[in-house]
Amino acid sequence: MDISSQLNLSTETFFQQLEKDKDSIQNSWLHITNTLNAALKRQDTKAMLDLIPYMEQGDGLSAYEHIGESRKILTILHFTQLELAYQKTPFILDCTDKNSLLEKYTLALFALRRLSFRLSETSTEEAAGWLLDNRPSVFAIYVILQEEMIIPDADLYGIIVEICSAYWTADEQQLFISLAAGN
Repeated sequence: MDISSQLNLSTETFFQQLEKDKDSIQNSWLHITNTLNAALKRQDTKAMLDLIPYMEQGDGLSAYEHIGESRKILTILHFTQLELAYQKTPFILDCTDKNSLLEKYTLALFALRRLSFRLSETSTEEAAGWLLDNRPSVFAIYVILQEEMIIPDADLYGIIVEICSAYWTADEQQLFISLAAGN
């Protein structure tokens, strides 16, 4: 069997399995969405963090494997777990539902990409303004940079530290520099 035939067979098998698992995927995604919405409304971080094992190894794994938004949610939950463990202001603060949480994540990503690409002074100023207004933690910024495959360089890390030094402590700045050096 040639490569093209193998690829066609593999693709057909994938979509057949996807159709077979559609109800399971939709049910797990509905559970994730409902749990997240209720937890964000109450700012119940325990209920949110309980989604991590559900998504990584429980019934939610099928949603994680097939629904792109679930990857972002799991990323947010992981850095929220770090923020809470280190008693930092959680990224989820002021988010009232899944949509507002994903919007905040997307805006953080856009701000970091603007700093990375340095297209114009206005673009950089707007990105800096977003970071200063929203104050993402060391963990949120570092994880977003890694997960979204922004290829940061020393200049980008320096720009981020310079901007965030307005609200990060000296220890947080050092932690970010240490994390960045680990790349």
